[in-house]
Amino acid sequence: MAVKTIRIPSASKNRYDDERENTIRSLTQEITTFRMLSHHPSIVNFYGLCFDNDEAMICMELMDMSLYDLYLTVHDTKKKFPEKILGYIAIQILKALGFYSLASTFVGTIAYWPPERFSSNTEINDGNLKKFDVRSDIWSFGITLAETAYGGLPFLAKNDQSIMRDNRHENIVTLQHCIMNANSEELIKRCFGEKYSRDFVDFVNSCLETLEKRPKYDKLMGTEFYSRFIQENVKQEDMANFIKQFDE
Repeated sequence: MAVKTIRIPSASKNRYDDERENTIRSLTQEITTFRMLSHHPSIVNFYGLCFDNDEAMICMELMDMSLYDLYLTVHDTKKKFPEKILGYIAIQILKALGFYSLASTFVGTIAYWPPERFSSNTEINDGNLKKFDVRSDIWSFGITLAETAYGGLPFLAKNDQSIMRDNRHENIVTLQHCIMNANSEELIKRCFGEKYSRDFVDFVNSCLETLEKRPKYDKLMGTEFYSRFIQENVKQEDMANFIKQFDE
């Protein structure tokens, strides 16, 4: 079983009361989302929620291998991550995202936040809760695909050094700077190079457009890459056979 832990600030009569209320609201929405999404074949099952002192624990199905572990294994062999497999992953994620499309709240790992999350200009007030539409998830989707192809977070610090996953929490300011000043064309070129088809690169690049130009799920499903890949009919068995190459 996989467990996601969320800290809930202790109840008090100081400034942390608002933080506690916002955390509980976000947690309530996340649980509702997990319950709905677990019915989709491309999404892990939701088992339940439990509490331990000031921590909430979301219990979910444990995958045989995470995408992170898979891409590390592939890149450790110095092999190219096949477009056939990366495309299969992209299509399955996109179908899952489109299955239940709630506006995002201020949760999630900062490395995948889109630029608009750092700006109050696109904020929609709902009490104390900050909401963003589905295009925020599209940015996160694009960063995930770039990360998988690249073999690590696709951002570079000022010294052109990669930001390592293990110490990303120590680099929050650096990550925010990278996201706010991201050049999608440079990022795409560095992560994908000449190894992938033009329509796939264009597909990922569209996910990293500015908010006004960034497509929603229906537009992505109308792209040349999506249409081509659906016709190629890559199956779950193909994904399973690819993973078996790296089983020890």
